[in-house]
Amino acid sequence: MYNPGETVIVTQDEINKVGVVIDQYKVNKQTVYDVLLENRSAVCMITTAPKHKTRINRSLTNRLSNNFGGPIEANVPYRELVEAEALPITKS
Repeated sequence: MYNPGETVIVTQDEINKVGVVIDQYKVNKQTVYDVLLENRSAVCMITTAPKHKTRINRSLTNRLSNNFGGPIEANVPYRELVEAEALPITKS
């Protein structure tokens, strides 16, 4: 499970992008995430299941974290966005 503020790799149509989890919740007993990508677009209700075209790539996120000796960091100023209440509202 990923918590808000954690940096993850999102695979979208076989292209990897860096993003920050902005929300996590359950839908039909499945954990889904809202992610703010570095290009400032938001991806809503994505999972970590490899069968989906848009997903949080768990293996790549973990591999990058392990290779660099700690969590990867996105260029998204998550803390500043939270303090300024400027995060996008993604839940419908």
